[in-house]
Amino acid sequence: MNPEKFLNSLINYEKIPGYNYNLNNYRKFLQNFSSPQEKLRNVINIAGTKGKGSTAAIISSCLRSCGYRVGLFTSPHLSRINERIKINNNEISNRDLARCLGQIKPYIKGKNRARTFFEVLTTVAFLHFIRKKTDFSILETGLGGRLDTTSITNPILSVITRIGYDHTDLLGNKLSQIAAEKAGIIKPDVKLITKHQRSTAQRVISRAARAKNASIVFAEDQHKIKILELSKRGTHVNICGDMGRFSAFLPLTGQHHLENLLIALSVLSELRKLGYTISTRAVRKGIRNIRLRGRFDIISKNPLMIFDGAHNQDSFEALYRNLDRLKIRNFTIIFGSNRNKDIQYCLKYIFPRAKEVLLVQTDNPRARDPLEIYQQAKKYQNRLVISPSMQTAINYAKNRFKNNTAIVITGSFYLWPLSEKYSGSRDGKDC
Repeated sequence: MNPEKFLNSLINYEKIPGYNYNLNNYRKFLQNFSSPQEKLRNVINIAGTKGKGSTAAIISSCLRSCGYRVGLFTSPHLSRINERIKINNNEISNRDLARCLGQIKPYIKGKNRARTFFEVLTTVAFLHFIRKKTDFSILETGLGGRLDTTSITNPILSVITRIGYDHTDLLGNKLSQIAAEKAGIIKPDVKLITKHQRSTAQRVISRAARAKNASIVFAEDQHKIKILELSKRGTHVNICGDMGRFSAFLPLTGQHHLENLLIALSVLSELRKLGYTISTRAVRKGIRNIRLRGRFDIISKNPLMIFDGAHNQDSFEALYRNLDRLKIRNFTIIFGSNRNKDIQYCLKYIFPRAKEVLLVQTDNPRARDPLEIYQQAKKYQNRLVISPSMQTAINYAKNRFKNNTAIVITGSFYLWPLSEKYSGSRDGKDC
């Protein structure tokens, strides 16, 4: 079996419009495999609009440094589907992926038994983590929370990161509606770790937690973080709170990642209260060893080329702040987006700062036509070029500006494979 070919043959709501999830049917489906969601050890379920992936990566790295075997299920992937399912930061092998899919495939033949891409991948993660006997299973929701496949588990902690506007066509165009979907992961009598949200979202979360008798821990109340130095490589910080007082280097660039670090520290603190061995020394090491691609990621040093998967207002604001605080003022943008994303902040505030903007089409059925972006953006930036391909755009930017300007690639994670391929770096790891 070709795992990727098989998975790509399934209904994939990441690429086509829709949101037709039925958790009762999915639970029945999982009975074919003795309900693996009930056998996972120490599930940490993470929802939110922004910061889910970073928070999950930080928690995973720190628990690994503490000596635990940690399963991590995240989305989307950048280059390979295998990236979504990891144990101790090692991607699921093609052999293990094929083995799990071989177990699942007989139960999804025929229209009446069809399962989606995300449902099948979630099932693979469950089976893989059980087979490999993980101590913890960190599960990032794919979309929303209330109807997400990861939310059928029985977590020891629930986590909600920053809530903002994204997937409004599916989750609702009001912050209260989006917050209600995210709050759907809250379980009875299971502690919720979150941040102080915007007032509308906070009211919804607090109400949902009270209804489930779930106590809330606010990350900002447990720890304080002070920036010692911010650079393109990451952030040197001083941490003070429940986990003690210590300095650390976070190899993620941008102040917004400190918010995710605060939430991760609260999760680790609560786990320690539950009796798990979580030492400050191991946490410090875990923070230093975090690996997370595609978030203000330097994929080439000469010329300086930065990939940032920003695709909604909150993430575009974070990109703006990074460029400002790192004093990156001479830059060219390569930009592509999908139709269901709100890109107005980027057009209005980031585009005007660029020397030139090259518009490309993402590799996705939902790709927004670059001509449409051009029509929206021309009142903010008059140096716009529609490029026929990512390769052409990168070569054009390199040759036009040589090493006198940075190249910022943003708008969608779907730009990553071609960005990495044509950036000139060695697998994007020369930095």
